[in-house]
Amino acid sequence: MKVKDIIKKQTTVIAIAVALVAISVIGVSYAIFFDVKKNTDNQIITAGTLKLTVTGVSALNVSEPVDQTTGLKSTPVSYTVKNTDSNLPANYKIYIYANTANTMDISKIKVSTDGNATTGNTAKVLSSITPTFTEGGKTYFQIDSGNLAAGANGATKYVRVWIDEDSITSEITNKKVDLNMYIVSEVQE
Repeated sequence: MKVKDIIKKQTTVIAIAVALVAISVIGVSYAIFFDVKKNTDNQIITAGTLKLTVTGVSALNVSEPVDQTTGLKSTPVSYTVKNTDSNLPANYKIYIYANTANTMDISKIKVSTDGNATTGNTAKVLSSITPTFTEGGKTYFQIDSGNLAAGANGATKYVRVWIDEDSITSEITNKKVDLNMYIVSEVQE
């Protein structure tokens, strides 16, 4: 074996080893800054310096279509955003999207983000909420945005979801509503 061949093989092995170490370091660093904890009723999503806490998830168990008045009075899911960093302000946007297990037409799903049945009937059909963005074949509907100073807590907010009463039986029979919340954050320097 020639010296050139030996050096070439060693160089290839070293390059592969460096690439694997780099991938491992990136994966570990991302894991440190991103964490999701969930159980049947409460979920905590941490992304960088922002922590999104969602409680009352089981309140969204919907078994039949309801009118807007009943939907606005239904038990909400509450969420709070907290900027856990001690010295950097952050912007955030919260989106709802239909997961792949969702079989319900999103034009039949109504959403209220005002959190109060008495402060103006602000229910919207999910598919009409703007702004949106599409990624990986999923459309994300923005339900909230804000700015938080370093170490600040946002106000607790509420989301109600129900099936539109104008849905006909064939549109909802054996259908499943599977929605998720998604937070996008940006630290301001």
